Amino acid sequence: MQNLNLKRIAGALAVALACATAASAADDIAACPGVAAWYAAHPNETDEALAKRDAARTFTDPQLRAELANRAARDQAARLAMVKAARKDWGPKREVAAIDEENVKWLFELVRTKGFPTAAQVGEQGVRDAWLLALHADRAPKFQQQLVPVLDQRRVDGELAGSDMSRFVDRVLVAAGKPQRFGTQGGDNWEGRHYGLASAEILREVEDNRRQFDLMPLADYVCMTKEERKNR
Repeated sequence: MQNLNLKRIAGALAVALACATAASAADDIAACPGVAAWYAAHPNETDEALAKRDAARTFTDPQLRAELANRAARDQAARLAMVKAARKDWGPKREVAAIDEENVKWLFELVRTKGFPTAAQVGEQGVRDAWLLALHADRAPKFQQQLVPVLDQRRVDGELAGSDMSRFVDRVLVAAGKPQRFGTQGGDNWEGRHYGLASAEILREVEDNRRQFDLMPLADYVCMTKEERKNR
């Protein structure tokens, strides 16, 4: 069972890392002109804009913000080490599994006792760090499902990007064996005719869902993500 869980983590790794860095994609989009145009039309979606908004805030819980930052940094460092490790080197994979287990327990207790963090408490970056921990809480699918409406409220309140919310929703749906709504969990299947989706009709539905969240078209998202992976 442990090896099965580790293989699941390894298989989801590329998408997980893309989730954590998508807002920085504007730095490397020469091969994706549609992405460049989208970011030009959405300047508030960059990491720089987020940092500027947070710089103008006074956080009510700076200690929690720091804790979230530390946990998110450790999460990403472990995943980067796993990417660079040899395929049969299970050490880094076990480290990721251990970090995920620790983080999901911590986050569950935080939400149980204080609720999911808000931008007033920890800034938008703190909300995003908490989102990252929730994204990687695959060993607690019911907890993830319970967080969907909570995270969507953060999106509605302007505290979480629609791109982050779309990836969380798709991850939860795919884990439950259900069709994704935004097409973010394609992976190798993106090479297919409809980016891994079952039909042109479903692709149109996905594009409609993406427009509702003010996301870039799926073709641009796929291009951006592929370019990020090439440079990793």
